[in-house]
Amino acid sequence: MSEARAAAAWHDAVQAAALLATAPDYLGGVHLRALPGPVRDSWLDALRGLLPATTPLRRIPPQVSESGLLGGIDLAATLRAGRPVAQRGLLVDSAGGIVLLAMAERAARSTLAHLGTVLDFAELIIERDGLAAREPVALGVVALDESVSADEALSPVLHDRLALVIDLQSLGIHDLDDLDPGAYDIGSARRRLAAIAHAPADVEQLCAAAIALGIGSLRVALLALRVARVAAALRGGQRVDAADLAAAARLVLAPRATCLPPVDEPAADTDTDDAPPPEPPADGDAAHQADPATADELEDRVLEAALAAIPEQLLARLGAAAATRTRAQSAGRSGAVQRNRLRGRPLGA
Repeated sequence: MSEARAAAAWHDAVQAAALLATAPDYLGGVHLRALPGPVRDSWLDALRGLLPATTPLRRIPPQVSESGLLGGIDLAATLRAGRPVAQRGLLVDSAGGIVLLAMAERAARSTLAHLGTVLDFAELIIERDGLAAREPVALGVVALDESVSADEALSPVLHDRLALVIDLQSLGIHDLDDLDPGAYDIGSARRRLAAIAHAPADVEQLCAAAIALGIGSLRVALLALRVARVAAALRGGQRVDAADLAAAARLVLAPRATCLPPVDEPAADTDTDDAPPPEPPADGDAAHQADPATADELEDRVLEAALAAIPEQLLARLGAAAATRTRAQSAGRSGAVQRNRLRGRPLGA
């Protein structure tokens, strides 16, 4: 990895930590691809340093039990009280904060199901050991993915609910810059987030970029919009702008790409003298009127930001897949030409 690309990857990783620290449950969390070591530890230290002092940050061990995760009967307290006494589980104790899921690629299905419920509904339903309760639990998840092959990929149950995806596998300790805690005002960003506005065109641009990258999940586009709103709050803005959309493209869309967008053919010259003038933007797009860039140009910027941030290994796989499809299409076209020649009629007749 080049020095410039490594620096950009670490910058994005630190920005992702700041975004998560600002709104853990709103963004769902981070899918962190990294082996144990100083690089991952540095990112986790950065996250801890950005979180407000009272924010819970707890680790879910790989072999966590149901009672440890959800809670259950506190046997000693029950015997003393002569009635069932509930024991709080790890998820309830982590409400309002973040949990670190160790070895997330090997997490038990039950653990994934409970985390999915919490991320979807911000509550935990407990029905075990004679207890029945609903606990409000809003939190974020950092899925520590240590997989080295596709066979150990993180379950879609969790991956699809975590807005941010970071890949630190190609970074070394010398690629990391020191984090300046003063660069991000998390407290102010939290207070500002609810008032951050966005234009309908912002949603359209993110959806268009997602489609171009082969991402078919509507959930991902919605998560990208959330990231853009939090990015706007972090920089002190009042509404989403092009830089916020680009950040969402890098941190949400790029790592999820399943194909590369097709290369556009040069457009033929057309006579535009009689073309009607463009309609003025709606009132909701007033913030974009001062920007001379057109909607198409902004859409291109979002897609370019995503393409530039695709991890090198993923980019190589997507490029190889695109080349294979191109060869297959060329072979199919050549075969069709030959067959039509043999039949004695022109192609397309």
